[in-house]
Amino acid sequence: MKLIAFLEDKITIGGGFNQSLNAILQMNKIGEGNFDFEIYTVHLDNVEHLEKLGLSAKLLKLSFIDRIVFRATRSLLGQILLDHTNFCSPFEKTLINNNVDLVYFLTQSSTPGALKKLNYISTVFDLCHRDMLEFPEVGYSNEFFSRENHFKRNLSRAFLITTDSIQLSNSIEIRYGIDKKRILSSPFSPSPFIKKEQSIDTASVLKIYNLEEGYFFYPAQFWPHKNHARILEALSHLNSIGVKFNIVFSGTDKGNKQHIINLVEKYLLTKQVHFVDFVPPENMRGLYEGCLAVVMPTYFGPTNLPPLEAWTLGKPLIYSSHLESQAKNAAIYVNPDDPKHLADAMIACTDPKICATLVEAGYERLNQMRCEQIESENSLKNLLLEFKQRRKCWS
Repeated sequence: MKLIAFLEDKITIGGGFNQSLNAILQMNKIGEGNFDFEIYTVHLDNVEHLEKLGLSAKLLKLSFIDRIVFRATRSLLGQILLDHTNFCSPFEKTLINNNVDLVYFLTQSSTPGALKKLNYISTVFDLCHRDMLEFPEVGYSNEFFSRENHFKRNLSRAFLITTDSIQLSNSIEIRYGIDKKRILSSPFSPSPFIKKEQSIDTASVLKIYNLEEGYFFYPAQFWPHKNHARILEALSHLNSIGVKFNIVFSGTDKGNKQHIINLVEKYLLTKQVHFVDFVPPENMRGLYEGCLAVVMPTYFGPTNLPPLEAWTLGKPLIYSSHLESQAKNAAIYVNPDDPKHLADAMIACTDPKICATLVEAGYERLNQMRCEQIESENSLKNLLLEFKQRRKCWS
């Protein structure tokens, strides 16, 4: 049996890319001695980044027809047209000609809708278009219905659906009527690029960005739901009571950065807020190590990647209270609507005893999640071996 992982996103996508990398590493380990495993991607940069992790990937060049088909899968009309034809895309023909039996889609993608014959594994990161539909990035009609149509159409035909939490798995079962046995939850891991051997030393990283140790760090793209605005309100409140902190924002602009810059100017925070934009993977560890604490008042969940990286590198975490199911007792929880609540949490991170307790709790939470990962990997292996046996029943 041959299983391929299809990596569609670029590294600049942020946490989603790192989750995909961890899924590849996990599948590569499970596949040893059990089935053939290969990685396909449509971006040359991804090939180069995977090589740094000792993984080889095949660059797949999509045809003009493939691009039309992929675009069609994102709309209801396009999906209806594809459903009522026997057209097999060049993308699927290429996979079939390469003896592929099972396709693992690593991102929350509608591309499975382009498949007519091959079985696939689908990935779901969140259902925030339902949980937090007031945010424009998921609530605007085109995006909302694109996501909803994808989940309704593609999840029910998936051999397996992977998630990173039991909470999300339960939501999928309830909202889309998917059989529980077709959903597998497994906690994800910190980015493989924050390992020391993949990183530049901290002093060099701080010099690159002209930073001094002791700042708060928020690694997040500039989406409205990431809630950078609340951090700025908290800093403004702290300034009014004579307490000054610096914050470092890393991440690409998704349309909301200018709004954040305007707020920085409004609250007179220019000297306290540092924008470092997209950070190369080898620099991320240094930015974590140089910070006082990681602050993440995001609205979207139920899981996120920065908490795991904060715990891995021994940093205290400030996190949104409605996401407690991920962090348990390894965070200071705040109401993401309340800047004063957030300000109090930032002050608490200057207490060495509180920080030491949080760091220890973070290490313990990582150990718990590793045990959960081992259990889920065994379940995944068994499901794939079951598929391997059934695949022998047809040509």
